[in-house]
Amino acid sequence: MKIQLRNICMAIGLCFSGVALADNGLLIRPQAGIGSLDGNTYHHAGLRFLFDASTEKKYGLELTRVNTKQGDYLAAGIVLEKIENGWFNMSIGTIGYLGLNSATPNVPGMVLNLGWEPETQGALKPFVTMRNDILFGDKTRSGTALSAGVAVKF
Repeated sequence: MKIQLRNICMAIGLCFSGVALADNGLLIRPQAGIGSLDGNTYHHAGLRFLFDASTEKKYGLELTRVNTKQGDYLAAGIVLEKIENGWFNMSIGTIGYLGLNSATPNVPGMVLNLGWEPETQGALKPFVTMRNDILFGDKTRSGTALSAGVAVKF
């Protein structure tokens, strides 16, 4: 089953429909980066939609395009985040890597991030993390990338 634009829009819509039901804030985090997956360069760019679970913890949805030598994927799934000591960002997510063309299979996977996200007084929060993508296909593939962006708090 290949991903359809309609399904992506429905996933984003479900995420935003929760904003009206939640008293907690919404954080939209655009991100992009470059790294190495099985010895080859790969790129990623996407968004996270995160809600406050507490002052230090967040949960939400990630939609990221991951471009590898082996294929082009839409990484979509649930992520959990925590900030330690006011700046150390760590997150983990269960992700489906959905092939964006007929030659690229859909595979389950995980995403892990460790990095820097300082406390700021404004609505914008910069961050830099080391991202680890793990794809579980015929063989397990793992990649590490430097990821950066600016989070916007609503």
